[in-house]
Amino acid sequence: MEVVFTALLISKTMFKDNNEWYVRLEFSQEKGSPPAVINPTGDPIFQGLMPMLQQVMRSIYPQASLMPRLILILREDEWEKLENKPDIGDEVTIKFSDNKEIIFKKS
Repeated sequence: MEVVFTALLISKTMFKDNNEWYVRLEFSQEKGSPPAVINPTGDPIFQGLMPMLQQVMRSIYPQASLMPRLILILREDEWEKLENKPDIGDEVTIKFSDNKEIIFKKS
């Protein structure tokens, strides 16, 4: 079995730890729109509350928000081996497989 998803590279930073440089890549996915509020009974009292409920739902669930999915930290030499390095804003397909491989591919 494998798990495959696409994510957006939102952050790429370098840092140094114990005299060795690392590259930190942070991937996120866009979350969907807020859930719809419906009035199944057609109740007039509920009709008056609909605008307020929709406003509350929009404030709880912003239209386009990012959900963190994966943070990957590579040593500088590992980063340099990548031929097709992702840039911030690139969409990447991430695949985890049963044979313990993680595969990244720019979409």
